[in-house]
Amino acid sequence: MRKRWLWVLLVFVFVLLVVTAGLIYRAARRGLPETRGNITADIETSVEIYRDQYGVPHIIASTMEDLFFAQGYVQAQDRLWQMDMSRRGVSGRLSEILGEDYVETDLFTLTVGFKRAAEKNYELLEQESLALLEAYSAGVNAYIEDNRNHLSPEFALLGYSPAPWTPQDSLSIAVYMSWYLGSNMDSELFHMALIEQVGLDLAQEIFPDYPAEGPIIAPAIYKDIFPKGREAPNPDILEPLIALMQLADLKGETSYVPGLGSNNWVISGELAPGRGAILANDMHLGMGLPSIWHASHLILEEYFNVTGVMFPGIPGIIVGFNEHIAWGVTNTGPDVQDLYILEFNTNDPTQYLYMEEWIDADLIIEYLPVKGEEEPRQVEVMITRFGPVVSSIVDLEIPLALRWTALEGTREFEALPGLMRAHNWEQFTDALENFMTPAQNFVYADRKGNIGYRANGLIPIRRSGDGLLPADGTSDQYEWLGYIPWDELPTLYNPPEGIIVTANHRVVDDDYPYFITYSWAPPYRAMGIWRELEGRNKLDFVDIIRAQTSFFNTQAETLNPVLRTALQEAELNELQRDALTIFEQWLGTPVEEAGEAGPAIYNMLYLQMIEHTFADEMCSDLYERFLSNRAGTNAFDRMLLNGKSGWFNNVFTAEKEERNDIIVSAFKSTVENLQDLMGSEPSQWRWGELHTITLEHNLGSVALLKNFYNRGPYPVGGSFNTPASMSYQMPDPYGVTHSAPWRYMVDMSEQRGMDVLAGGNSGHFLSEHYNDQTEMWLAGEYKEMIFKIEEVRQLEEKITLNPQ
Repeated sequence: MRKRWLWVLLVFVFVLLVVTAGLIYRAARRGLPETRGNITADIETSVEIYRDQYGVPHIIASTMEDLFFAQGYVQAQDRLWQMDMSRRGVSGRLSEILGEDYVETDLFTLTVGFKRAAEKNYELLEQESLALLEAYSAGVNAYIEDNRNHLSPEFALLGYSPAPWTPQDSLSIAVYMSWYLGSNMDSELFHMALIEQVGLDLAQEIFPDYPAEGPIIAPAIYKDIFPKGREAPNPDILEPLIALMQLADLKGETSYVPGLGSNNWVISGELAPGRGAILANDMHLGMGLPSIWHASHLILEEYFNVTGVMFPGIPGIIVGFNEHIAWGVTNTGPDVQDLYILEFNTNDPTQYLYMEEWIDADLIIEYLPVKGEEEPRQVEVMITRFGPVVSSIVDLEIPLALRWTALEGTREFEALPGLMRAHNWEQFTDALENFMTPAQNFVYADRKGNIGYRANGLIPIRRSGDGLLPADGTSDQYEWLGYIPWDELPTLYNPPEGIIVTANHRVVDDDYPYFITYSWAPPYRAMGIWRELEGRNKLDFVDIIRAQTSFFNTQAETLNPVLRTALQEAELNELQRDALTIFEQWLGTPVEEAGEAGPAIYNMLYLQMIEHTFADEMCSDLYERFLSNRAGTNAFDRMLLNGKSGWFNNVFTAEKEERNDIIVSAFKSTVENLQDLMGSEPSQWRWGELHTITLEHNLGSVALLKNFYNRGPYPVGGSFNTPASMSYQMPDPYGVTHSAPWRYMVDMSEQRGMDVLAGGNSGHFLSEHYNDQTEMWLAGEYKEMIFKIEEVRQLEEKITLNPQ
């Protein structure tokens, strides 16, 4: 009898679990978008929205406002929760739904003023742009109202509903992308902390690309703040500096990864199979689910036809092609942020000294709502002539104010309609006059075979100084005098080589009359791309794909002679010799395939060489920041190649170590570590066992939700030095965090485009388009982009928006 009741109870529990799971599944599916039928909307004329087999929306409208309304509607269908989290992140409202853990991040964004910058930008826009932003916002809000009771499940999981969308929300996300792509404040903080830790002389050796014949960078003020011969670093300075650097990462969202940036190139019609030029672009950004990009196709009948991608939450197309031209971007990486050291009035802490006068700072109150608290916290922000005071966030005793181009008032959105409808180089560059932040390397290709390039955006001209360290803010000595004139920004049009390649590497030579930055990205990706393209008479998509998916490591090729010389002369045991044999063979053709041992040895060796060189002089937190700092790769490679640096000596040993000692000791540590991880047979070591990519969702960190939201891990080749960038965080190797979420190419002869988006176009974990392109992306494959209007109208999935 007891067994019978036990079985009945077990069956009941099983049925209850099945029913509960079914109800949860059914509730979750309610957030999937409707892709067929008719919807009444506040528009002028009917709009057709088709979906292709990968969920990409193709929108056909008769007015610009209706087109942007429909784009707002479909972006909300696919990505509303992602959009809401983005605007919360830049508006200081993450704590409102996520609690105390995000208070410091919100405090930082409120202090810097992303939303204030968006408000300023809004006031600068022309009426046409305002109308388009309003139309887009109306489309987002129409979707929210139509689906209030069945939005994507993340809203239910976190227990809140989205507020109405505003044009300022879209503009604030654009400001955030300027921070993501153009923030170098942390470099100044790092250099400041490094001097505090090791002194000016040693610190200068790893300043980015500092010319050997150049003057001492640090102004006189540093002789007082960091006196030579200090016995120990001051924790009241060092610790807050490191804390401020960490906050600038915005919970890791914007932390620098060596190789973060992008690749693009254009090939003139003379080198292409047809008459038109070819363009390729792969932008290296954070990897995750859903993607940072949303793909869409916008057709304004009898006016323009444009396809490409945009950041969810912003209308338009930022990278793509129309019937006449194609364009792509990479990050220029100029120094667009400066920190200024202030002196406050001891009798009135709201006044700061400038040109021997006490100046009143502007004080504003921001509000920071926190989950579980009835009233929002009040945050006092002090604004100086340079910008907001950021040092107060971490109680740093040295007052620092931030000046940043994106806080000056800009109007990037005005550029988008011009780019989308441009027919030629002149119209394209006219549109770029309004694109101010972030500064980007724009490449151009058109149907007539022309190619071009612009390093476009606001780049400061300083009275003196170079932005490597915080400057004296008590006078005008380090003020900005303006920006590089628009018509003097680096530009190319139809160069004789017939090819233009950009990969965040150095843009200009020493003859260029203006300073852009010292912190150029390493040249290795650009070298790898040129290796695939140079010297060929005709180039087509096969060549583009080979370059875009190349795992050839030109850094390893460059360092090969130095590494071989040091290791061939070393005393090694049998296991180390076996590993060296495999490593030397791989160095002959350093392609970082996932199934090879060579790249596993190389990548671990490189990190071990850095650790053996720098970790002894730096505290652990500062060393972690050094690993994250963009200056590290260029500076360290220069040291390895010239063989001389005070950093090579280990301060904890009696001997004086040189470069080759570092290489040998690092190699021995590498072999020992790989033995622990993958066994004692070097021929069986595999890069892909260490180097994997997991596409993670923001909620995938919750154990119960991980299997629903995350995809992976997948073994991958490459690294941050290969054209097909597969970058990992140096402080936490070797999982890939940054790569090219979207790869694309177009032959303008016939407007034939191919692309692939890691993950998919939907942000709903139950959608068939949540992860339907990942296998293609991993395999280096592409899909055809549907472009012609007659092909669009053959698609079966269709929603029609009808006017009320």
